[in-house]
Amino acid sequence: MKLFTITLVLIISFSVTAFGEAPSSEAPQEAASLDSGSISGRAMINAKKPMDSGIVLLFNEALGPPPHPYKYWRIPDIINGTDKKGNFSVVVPQGTYYMMIAKKSPDGEIGPPKKSEFLYFHGDSKGNPKPIVVSAGAKLNLGLLNKSFVWSPKMVMEAKDITAVEGVVASIEGKPVGGAIVFAYLNPAAVGRPAFVSDRTDKTGKYQLRVYEGGTYYLKVRSVIGGGAPEAGEYQSATKEFVPVEVNLKKGEKLKDVALKVAAFSGKGSTGTEKPAKVWKNTGSLQAQ
Repeated sequence: MKLFTITLVLIISFSVTAFGEAPSSEAPQEAASLDSGSISGRAMINAKKPMDSGIVLLFNEALGPPPHPYKYWRIPDIINGTDKKGNFSVVVPQGTYYMMIAKKSPDGEIGPPKKSEFLYFHGDSKGNPKPIVVSAGAKLNLGLLNKSFVWSPKMVMEAKDITAVEGVVASIEGKPVGGAIVFAYLNPAAVGRPAFVSDRTDKTGKYQLRVYEGGTYYLKVRSVIGGGAPEAGEYQSATKEFVPVEVNLKKGEKLKDVALKVAAFSGKGSTGTEKPAKVWKNTGSLQAQ
């Protein structure tokens, strides 16, 4: 566990800049002992099988809306892991949190669940989350968490009661780009962590980016969930000076036919030097034992 813990702390610290070009002041950090508490428990796939090497996703109520696994995918504020027996313990600043725990495939991404992956949602079957209130100095043990389920894309509410942007991601030559990801930011510069992320585009380049409610969002496209410095061949937004695409949504609206153009990154930065490798693309490091 010692090696696993060290690896996990490093991952969390690097994830501050994982999704954008600048650090976010809302990035997860190790909480100070005087104003923090802890959340612990044991995640199970079923009554007998623990969710070993799972990923604990915590969402701070003060930083955004509660998660909803069927309506949209919000970027988590704090990420931790479970051990081989499904146990976890996370130190967090005092506040109110929501939680999901994912059992990803070995090459899975920290992002929307894929088909046949396990997901535990700390809430009811309709997607209403249960808040977890953590006070300073409290050690909150949630006990045995055994209501995980196998994820299916059919669970996504694509047709009703959602707020979303839809369209096609294509190259500047007009060819559809499959496997791309659309991010929604709340700030015009589109830096730091995004608020919401889409599933990967299909082979026709089609995407649906679901968000919490109406408002103004700023869209960018990448090939990887982890963000950071782009790699050679990776697709990214091809707008002038990489300005994000601004969209305005009404609550419950599905804004259609929003085309997003991308270009493949050459692999060289403005200084002519190679960009550094990604710090975090998938769950491999989280699952190290």
